[in-house]
Amino acid sequence: MYTGPHLIKDNLVFGYDTGYGVADNNTATRFYPGENTTNAVPLSTFIDTSNWTGNGWSGAIAASTDYDNTLELTSTNGWRTFRVNTGITSGGTITVSYEYRMKTLVTNTIYMLNLNGDHLGSYVNNLGSISAADTQDLGNWKTFTSSWTANSNSNLAIGLRGTDGAGLTDTIYVRNLQVELKGHATPFTATSRSTTQSLIDLTKTTNIDVSNVSFDSTGQPEFDGTDDHITGTLPMNGLGAPHTIEMVFSSNVNQASIGGRKDPFTIGNSATHQYSALDVNTGNMNWYFYSRDTTFTNSPLMVANKFYHIVLSYAGGSSNNTNKKVWFNGVQQTLSAGSSETPLLPNNPSFSVGRDRGRNTAYWPGEIPVWKVYQRAFTQEEAQQNYNVYKNRFGI
Repeated sequence: MYTGPHLIKDNLVFGYDTGYGVADNNTATRFYPGENTTNAVPLSTFIDTSNWTGNGWSGAIAASTDYDNTLELTSTNGWRTFRVNTGITSGGTITVSYEYRMKTLVTNTIYMLNLNGDHLGSYVNNLGSISAADTQDLGNWKTFTSSWTANSNSNLAIGLRGTDGAGLTDTIYVRNLQVELKGHATPFTATSRSTTQSLIDLTKTTNIDVSNVSFDSTGQPEFDGTDDHITGTLPMNGLGAPHTIEMVFSSNVNQASIGGRKDPFTIGNSATHQYSALDVNTGNMNWYFYSRDTTFTNSPLMVANKFYHIVLSYAGGSSNNTNKKVWFNGVQQTLSAGSSETPLLPNNPSFSVGRDRGRNTAYWPGEIPVWKVYQRAFTQEEAQQNYNVYKNRFGI
């Protein structure tokens, strides 16, 4: 029974969580099915081994009777193979990924080999091997992934054999098999996924468009500091109404070397008083309502590739350091005097994560795996509670 702190969710109007650090960074989550795939191939395609007989090739691989949506490769005196039509061209990058597990201990090493369809019997690349060392924990599925460059225009076949070519000596289960024309694997999907199906709003009302975002080697979205951003509309009141922004983010450079200001997010329009946005500068941060700034020297300063948690809470009314509060890694920050004027943030404002959307500048260089907006102010206790939820997950 879970007895730790729970996330504060009251009055959440919009947000996302990519699932970074929930299990492992290759695992899709409920709200982040994964990076949009490029020519991903579903499991059913691999069961077809027609026209691949002879030359040591065996017949079709059967679907497993032990696990749903799983291939079962059993002992045989020939190769066990699966084939896919990739449409690859010479020089193209291919990534194969899947999960596997053994039924019992294996007595010899089993190689995962890909063979080019134009050159049966010649190995394009050794993808790796499975040995007895991989079977110490038979209860868990293991992840395999490998990328390489195609050496001709062809279909692709993947074969499994024993070290002596005599065939397998154990049953292997394979699931979540995927071939993609890119340099890294994404979380598995049974069909190709569009750019608007890979990140779901936490309120389950919106598929968030990630077509303008880059992805790292694990399929996690990241911001390249050049042109990457996520844009949308927030269903919230403006004109001085309370709101809170919560975020987990990292920079790929030390804050002291970040150069000119960088904006992890902006909400609202570019006109005077119509912004709620965060600037990160070399020595401080600035939460501004466009010309109604409150600066603070965040402590500690951000270190490259380390995650930080921030809560920016506005109680409504005058934009001053009484109604605005900031907690950085759970610690309340000392704000500058600010302004006594009420901001003019519009109703249902547009937003950008990863840039200053009004001027299309100040692009963020790093990761923002969590970003949320609430239609109310947070208290000290609530800010601390949410920080406590995230700190272990992100190693803060």
